[in-house]
Amino acid sequence: NVLFYEERFERCFLLRSCLNPFINILLSLTGQTLVVPSQPLVVPVGSEVTLPCQLESVKNIKDLVVDWGRPDLKPRYVHIRRDALDLLIDQNSLYLGRTRLSERGLAYGDLSLTLSRVRLSDAGTYHCFIPQMDTRILNDFLCYFPGVPVSVSPVSVSLTKDHSGSPVLRCESRGWFPEPELVWLDSEGTVLTGARTEAQRGVNEETFSVSSRLSVEQSPGNSFTCRVRHQETRQSRENQIRITGEKRHASHYSLKCVPKLLYLIYSQIISNNRKSL
Repeated sequence: NVLFYEERFERCFLLRSCLNPFINILLSLTGQTLVVPSQPLVVPVGSEVTLPCQLESVKNIKDLVVDWGRPDLKPRYVHIRRDALDLLIDQNSLYLGRTRLSERGLAYGDLSLTLSRVRLSDAGTYHCFIPQMDTRILNDFLCYFPGVPVSVSPVSVSLTKDHSGSPVLRCESRGWFPEPELVWLDSEGTVLTGARTEAQRGVNEETFSVSSRLSVEQSPGNSFTCRVRHQETRQSRENQIRITGEKRHASHYSLKCVPKLLYLIYSQIISNNRKSL
């Protein structure tokens, strides 16, 4: 049987709680207990993490085949060990030079995989598999690496106008992972609908950029908030913009007065020329 466990990482990025009480699931297989974490691991980008996998009833597994993989990748192999040697020829290039198993741990049934220099693309489900013991079903380990807002740009909010001259709010933010949610709120905190929002991910980029446009009414004292957030990690950034209708009216008034002013100046010039004649 397989025992999954979570170790307390001092450098773990705490969102809600990195370590929650374990969920114990009793299985009829060999009369053992399978323990799995109630929450996925959450670690900051660039750090080191150990993905737990422990065989409770086996003492020494140095000579067994150990296969760590991700089903969503091609090739799926993250780390392979056979005949007491690491065979990394078929290893996915994304993990080159970043994985290792503990020689000391293997002597005590510990198959935990250490992954260094964590990337955003490392997020996923990892399988710890020992073919000789047919443990594939029991070794499904879920580990997420949600983005840490060290690379997230500030939320930028600006006021523009559409082709008809109506006010349009624009909101932008970059550097998010996974894809964030963007919402608009009015001065009362009510979520506004009707915005045109899109998230993009560059070809050579791991993070998402999100932008949104919202048509609004321009009246004195109106304020709007653009909030970008991750529901699962509770990360959130926002920015507020206040619209002053007086400025708009003043500008319109000035534009309307320009033709009249030009006409008065022209009339005065004509009148002065006639008097001089």
